[in-house]
Amino acid sequence: MIKSRDEVMFLKFSRILKLLSDILVVWKTKGDPDIEDVEVHSSSVKDGDVFICRKGEFFDSHDVAHEVVEKGARALICERMVENVNVPVAVVSDTRMAEAILAFEFYSHPYEKLLTFGVTGTNGKTTVAHMLHHILGEMDMLGSMIGTVYNDIAGRREKTENTTPGALYIARAMKETLDKGGKYFVLEISSHALAQKRVYSIKLDAAALTNITRDHLDFHKDFEDYKKAKFMIFDMLKEDGIAVINEEFFEEFKSRRFRKVFLGEKGAYRIKDVEVSLSGTKFTLEGPFGKKEVSLPIIGEFNAQNATIVIAMLYELGFDIDEIIEKLKTFPGVEGRMQKIKEAEKAGLKVFVDFAHSPDALKKVLLTSRKLLPEKGRVIIVFGAGGRADKGKRKLMGEVVSELADVAIVTNDDPRGEDPQEIINDIVEGIPPNKSPLILENRRNAIETALTLAGKRDIVIIAGRGHEDLQVFGPDLEVPFKDADVVREIVRKKAGRKR
Repeated sequence: MIKSRDEVMFLKFSRILKLLSDILVVWKTKGDPDIEDVEVHSSSVKDGDVFICRKGEFFDSHDVAHEVVEKGARALICERMVENVNVPVAVVSDTRMAEAILAFEFYSHPYEKLLTFGVTGTNGKTTVAHMLHHILGEMDMLGSMIGTVYNDIAGRREKTENTTPGALYIARAMKETLDKGGKYFVLEISSHALAQKRVYSIKLDAAALTNITRDHLDFHKDFEDYKKAKFMIFDMLKEDGIAVINEEFFEEFKSRRFRKVFLGEKGAYRIKDVEVSLSGTKFTLEGPFGKKEVSLPIIGEFNAQNATIVIAMLYELGFDIDEIIEKLKTFPGVEGRMQKIKEAEKAGLKVFVDFAHSPDALKKVLLTSRKLLPEKGRVIIVFGAGGRADKGKRKLMGEVVSELADVAIVTNDDPRGEDPQEIINDIVEGIPPNKSPLILENRRNAIETALTLAGKRDIVIIAGRGHEDLQVFGPDLEVPFKDADVVREIVRKKAGRKR
């Protein structure tokens, strides 16, 4: 956790009330104390903080309001009135928005001094964020990236809990980046973060929308609500910021008054002649710079699109096109995104681990795999679906797999307290009777079965969990489990038996 408070500005509580005036419901004052910082975690409260209370899925910090006051909190921002505390209390309509407003005010709006990038979309945003971070780093620029796989704060890497953390974390991370001499900041932005105002107040130099397909309809009321949340990223643009958008959204954005470029046949950036092989992806890119040949060491036609988004963002901001393309040649890929397991390759097997956990993501991975297949080869896939998530997509995932895979093995993903068998039943509902899958609830057994069935012409896809290293069975039960490591263990075990 970022804890530095150096050079953080002090605010009077009366000033905080003015900053929150648009969402302020009611307040009670006990003087007008100096506030030194804002805090959202009760365990981190220090003397001089304003503490933001809120009700979460498992914990309501309003319940510890009196405790944080005893620890030194000089004021409270709440979703409901807290009585019998000897500090000012403000009730607001949206505490996440309050967090964003106050965090960036306390930390002096650091995005104004950074080259800022934001990426959203159902699929591809992680790869785009990592590509940006890689290229800028290879250009000898120091900067930070926040995303699904890990956060890198100017060289200090740490595990992430959410794709996009809260505003206070981001504000502190941006300030740390500036303090270390950093020049840029890359944000992978989820629809949850946009809808919940976690990134409210931030302004971007470049924003990209990769795509929108069905996902997270457990959180969003319907697909239109999901789209609306994704579109909010363009409200974050700086006055001269650039938006990079797929051509499919042309009608929605053609009249919007911000600087934008479209990708696609009728857009400013056009992908031609994509070649995918086990060694990487090549394509021709037509754009404002003419025609350029682009070579990536990662696999997938969808990665040609991801790379084009990155190229457009950087080129439109004034970076040299040839340098951008040159740096892409050394991009190592992202853990758990069409990740080739080299140890399996040594054993004569072609195994990939991918985070695909939506119908569209599975379709893209399976289509890519079919293009890589030698004659008489098969695509074998191990997959499941997460619990406490969009149940409607499970049947659709089953349909996609039944159409594009030769052998389907349905197993556990992260049940998160749901009955694993019910999740599997939901998936199997989308698979025709004549294409009955193998059902192995134990994920390790499912992976081992796939590797046992696979021949040298086959491709095995382990889908759904990607980089994740804990399998979540319930709120209090998490088991260490990383797909790539399990593949390696099984391959080594099989190799040992053959000696």
